[in-house]
Amino acid sequence: MNSKLRSVVFGSLVAGSLIISAAPALARVDWRDIENDRTRLQQSYDELAQNRRQLDWDLDHGASSYRLDQDHRDIQNKLEDIRRNRENLRRDMRDFDDFS
Repeated sequence: MNSKLRSVVFGSLVAGSLIISAAPALARVDWRDIENDRTRLQQSYDELAQNRRQLDWDLDHGASSYRLDQDHRDIQNKLEDIRRNRENLRRDMRDFDDFS
């Protein structure tokens, strides 16, 4: 009897953990998610433009090589953010179309 109870408890724990881990995959995409993704993407583009303006200013005003390297790293990081934001937007739009 004890082993049956233990099997039932253990089985329910495993089943519960599987259901909980699958919950994010079943989450619905709302139109607000897409709007937030678009806003985040636009902010990233604005920040990229600001980073490029900063690099231009630093080049014109003889900034140190350390500062120029920092500007280049900032631009590369922002380009990576844009790539991730575009992927998120694409995924959310696809999921929204699938669930609509």
